Amino acid sequence: MKNQQFVFRILVFFGAFVLSYSCVKDTDFDQAVPVILTPTLEVSLVQIEETPVSFLNKSGAEVLSISDAIVLELLSEDFVIDYLVKAEFIFEITNSLNKAFDITMDFYDTSNTLQHTFSIAVNNSPTNTLLLTEHIEVFEAGTLDALKTSTNLNITITLISSPTEPSLTTASEGVIALKSKAVLFLNIAE
Repeated sequence: MKNQQFVFRILVFFGAFVLSYSCVKDTDFDQAVPVILTPTLEVSLVQIEETPVSFLNKSGAEVLSISDAIVLELLSEDFVIDYLVKAEFIFEITNSLNKAFDITMDFYDTSNTLQHTFSIAVNNSPTNTLLLTEHIEVFEAGTLDALKTSTNLNITITLISSPTEPSLTTASEGVIALKSKAVLFLNIAE
């Protein structure tokens, strides 16, 4: 029995000795790899649908343009401004009116200073069938900085008159519709 206790004590001592030297190693936290997250966010931006009546004044005559302004709330978030590295605004316009249009996008900052602008030409539809126009506006480098300072987007739809096309009336058929989304590319490195 004494031999068993002696052997047991020697095994425990030897095991403790081996464990104390084999499991301890200095850890160098300076070698840690930084975590980089690159999420992509897709956000609905704006949807507009206008009928011929939208382009007529009270007396029934065509008006040159209509416009609307939206607040770019997402771009006012510090998190987005700090980590945004690229943005794409994707526009899909369908037109079934027998009129061509020019759609202008103007981005303004808080002091109402123009930061960025672009236009999209939309063809007319003589047979009132849906015509699709797509446009992607990419914001990188200088244009990304302009986007980050923008707080409002003013959309102007300008009617392009042509002597070969009939004037719009309340009986005119068709619609012009705009759908858009913003794709935001973030780079979060800490």
